[in-house]
Amino acid sequence: MTAVLDDLDTYREEVRSRLAEMDVPDVPLELDARFAVLRRWQQVLFDAGWLGIAWSREAGGQGLTPMHQLVVVEELVRARAPQPIGLIGLDVVGPSIDLYGTAWQRRELLPRLLSGQDIWCQGFSEPDAGSDLASLQTRAVRAGDEFVVSGQKVWTSWAHEAQWCALLVRTDPEAAKHAGISYLLVDMASPGVTARPIEQMTGDREFCEVFFDEVRVPRRNLLGEENAGWSIAMHTLGTERAAATLRRRVECEVALEDAVAELRRHGADDDRTRAAIGRAHIALRVLGARTRRTVARLAAGAGASPEDSVDKLVLNDAEQTLFAQLADLLGPLRATPGVRPRGLRSERWVHDHLFSRAASIYGGSAQIQRNIIAERLLGLPRG
Repeated sequence: MTAVLDDLDTYREEVRSRLAEMDVPDVPLELDARFAVLRRWQQVLFDAGWLGIAWSREAGGQGLTPMHQLVVVEELVRARAPQPIGLIGLDVVGPSIDLYGTAWQRRELLPRLLSGQDIWCQGFSEPDAGSDLASLQTRAVRAGDEFVVSGQKVWTSWAHEAQWCALLVRTDPEAAKHAGISYLLVDMASPGVTARPIEQMTGDREFCEVFFDEVRVPRRNLLGEENAGWSIAMHTLGTERAAATLRRRVECEVALEDAVAELRRHGADDDRTRAAIGRAHIALRVLGARTRRTVARLAAGAGASPEDSVDKLVLNDAEQTLFAQLADLLGPLRATPGVRPRGLRSERWVHDHLFSRAASIYGGSAQIQRNIIAERLLGLPRG
């Protein structure tokens, strides 16, 4: 273990030193401009060898450990450098393709995913199948060497910009709902695919509803076995929860540091300010304690686990507590342009507060996480 830690310390110094020499981009708030900047930044990170670090070399990765990946994530955040735009591919879909994909899928799809040449979206949720994902109704019917897909997905991040979609479909309507699902990799340029952005309360339009009208998907784009997509989907979601928790923990800590710096420059040091920052600090310390256990699991070689649901719940609370406390300090003038209550940049903290409300929904709602913990960790009977 000491040798591993020494190696990580050396690796961290290398990453920190190289980052200090790089031109870190400023990220605009306007969504289209933000997307373009972050896509170029992903190519820069790929060229530096900092993406797919824990992936196999055969898939275009570095063949290192999740701990090395965490070092890069932490150093990017500490340097106030943005994450790449393709996180759905990098943190969510890509690891499942690396683990379950055919040689063709891994060779043809993953290098372009890593570099940002191809952006991926995740076609899981539907209008009537969100938290109860296994109730999905998007159908795929075999037709020779193709699947013909019809249905609708919703809350699909970046679908209007994506080249590929990791799509859950029902291929056996007669089977039990968890047993008749397959996992397809769909080219978003296929005839019959329509993506329509949805405006969020943040003002962003990164979510989409996506329609599939008799879309033909080659059989070689099936990930894993037909009707065996549910277990792969669980791997995808588990990977998403672990990666998001570790990344967001550092991002939230840096956000709190930035907010405290703004408050100090303004001289805000009243009881209300100290209490709000104290509550946020405690929530993040709890999250930090939890993620130390997660890091220990990853260091031991553990993969996706029901423990990821505990991570997700603790992250939900910490993220929402942090940004709710900052929003409260902004007071009733928080939405007034050009006003900086207590020296806080209202445009940043209002946006982050509104976005944080989704933390207990995306990646599986808090209710679903509690069910997973109850059944798979505590052994309680299904209700």
